[in-house]
Amino acid sequence: MANVEQQKPILVGEEYDVTAIRLNDNGDGVAICNGMTVFIPFLLVGEDARIRIESVEKRFARGHVVERRTVSAERQDAPCPVFGECGGCQVQHMRYEAQTAWKEGRIRRIAERLGLDADKVVRPIIGSDTPFRYRNQVQMPVRYNANEKRFEMGFFAPETHSMAVTDSCHLISEAMQGTLVRACRFLTSIGQAAVDVHHIVLRESATSGEQMIVFCTAHDADDVAKSLARFHAPSVKTVAITVQPRPTGPIWGRAVDVRKGDGYLIERMGSWRFRVSPRSFLQVQTDMANRMYRTVLQQAQVSPEDVVIDAYCGIGTLTLLLAENARRAIGVEEIGQAIEDAKENARLNRIESAEFHVARVEQWLPKWIQSGGKVDVIVFDPPRKGIDRAALDAAIAAQVQRMVYVSCNPATLQRDLATLLEAGYHVEEMQPFDMFPQTEHVECCVSLVRSSVGK
Repeated sequence: MANVEQQKPILVGEEYDVTAIRLNDNGDGVAICNGMTVFIPFLLVGEDARIRIESVEKRFARGHVVERRTVSAERQDAPCPVFGECGGCQVQHMRYEAQTAWKEGRIRRIAERLGLDADKVVRPIIGSDTPFRYRNQVQMPVRYNANEKRFEMGFFAPETHSMAVTDSCHLISEAMQGTLVRACRFLTSIGQAAVDVHHIVLRESATSGEQMIVFCTAHDADDVAKSLARFHAPSVKTVAITVQPRPTGPIWGRAVDVRKGDGYLIERMGSWRFRVSPRSFLQVQTDMANRMYRTVLQQAQVSPEDVVIDAYCGIGTLTLLLAENARRAIGVEEIGQAIEDAKENARLNRIESAEFHVARVEQWLPKWIQSGGKVDVIVFDPPRKGIDRAALDAAIAAQVQRMVYVSCNPATLQRDLATLLEAGYHVEEMQPFDMFPQTEHVECCVSLVRSSVGK
């Protein structure tokens, strides 16, 4: 037997020459070094680099670029001064065409892993017309700098609570940026009353330009609330406060106290109007959301006698669009304020065939089906954790004929599709969308039918 020379193990702190052969799902370059997979942030496919190893696990290692020796044609200069320090964007260094190709490729690989013909089921990705300045909402960490005696803002570095300080973000409008700068100056000016403010949430209507600001503070005190309520900026129509004692945990407290204004914005999508409250979910890019919802309507193929369930419905955007063509559309969402908005949105748009329930989908859906409730079409639009297994099992047991899955996480999409395929469903179409340019995130709308119907 021939002797096989064992490759030397790579060591933390040592430097190696590598070439990136692909990108992982986080946008990191992937290289093979001495037989081990190494992840290297900000290294593009085909680029040669000298790297230093930061950590070594059983099956992979992590490193960073010491010297990049070749430059990919897909590389561009990132416009953000804190790109690489801030955790908000992962791929600003990639040309936009390369970003969308990479994201489409990730959806194609999911199809292939599931045994599907990617050429048949995966549609070309729908990219954004505005790869910068597209977000209608931002959650901005803030802190008091005792040395400089002023408030400063920024974003947390990846996987830390270390702040990359900046007064600009290239993903929000210049008007939003101006309001945030003004808010930091205001917090500095009111002194001790603002010392416990740890986040600012700012939302902006893409159609009217009106804004809504929420100050997140660690302590509940009326004098603090009164001081914060004095904030003024030209576009800000609502000022609210939420109390969350842990500045490094979830930013929302149990309640949102509206101190000035109506407590909501009105957003438009075509001829539709939607009320959006501080905590209500709305896709962060309004124009792309409109395009994505139109795709969902096409995939759902709702007929006038259908009963449609919109699971994880948020403010009822999709529920109301579906209700236009259905006998009955039912939206389910666990956040009470979002359901209040959804009911108001039905009234604003004069839709009478929609109804809404405050409940966890995984609890409500099995009860609905067990009680004999009719379901012809289900639209699932879950958070990143995917569809709760109890909800998925209930839909499968009810033999729902058609489903549409709106995914914001390829990993949980693959997991849930595997369950549905095993249960006898057939994937008709997978349509990726780039809702979040400059980041690792990719959305995908998937239409499924029971195999007896789909074949």
